[in-house]
Amino acid sequence: MIKHVWFDFSETIASLIKETHNQLRYAAYSEVTHKPITQELIAEYENLYQKYSHSNAAIFRALGLSPNYWSDRINLIAPHELYRLMDDRIPNILQEIKVLIPISIFSNIKLDRILPVLDIDPSWFTHILSASMIKEPKPALEGFYKMVELTGRPPQEILYIGDHVEKDIRPAKQAGIQTGLLWSQSSEADYCFETFPDILSFLQKQ
Repeated sequence: MIKHVWFDFSETIASLIKETHNQLRYAAYSEVTHKPITQELIAEYENLYQKYSHSNAAIFRALGLSPNYWSDRINLIAPHELYRLMDDRIPNILQEIKVLIPISIFSNIKLDRILPVLDIDPSWFTHILSASMIKEPKPALEGFYKMVELTGRPPQEILYIGDHVEKDIRPAKQAGIQTGLLWSQSSEADYCFETFPDILSFLQKQ
């Protein structure tokens, strides 16, 4: 029986506006490495993005910067210029889910300014876990163990829902947490959800 649901944020609840996001990624990497933005630099960054399991935060952490460096860079941009909901029904669905079961959110970025712009009230979440609260960003296991600690329940009673197998599903499973993959299918996840409302239907039936 699932007693608490944790959500990933990026590409699970909200999608990035790619052009703005890419400009930010490459500009930050250019500043840190003291190299001009060229096609070579972009290719170099994208190779690192693959190496670090599609985690921008992990790239900058590996370069010796603080765990919240990427989050701080993201927060320099007005949220409405960078994010849009994956599904317009998400705020209403989250409200319905939290009536059934406590919900929390785990992201490599700080969400204080971002959630309200998306019509999501931060108070809906029991816990909001961000990179500034841990030493190593996802896909490192530290944050997933922190999720279990904050929840105060056995990991098998927690469901973590994300969009990425390497960054979300595999580390959560290593921490003993039940996993849900959203928007796609994989045998590595305990559950797969094609749409956000499918999560609500699943929890109503348990």
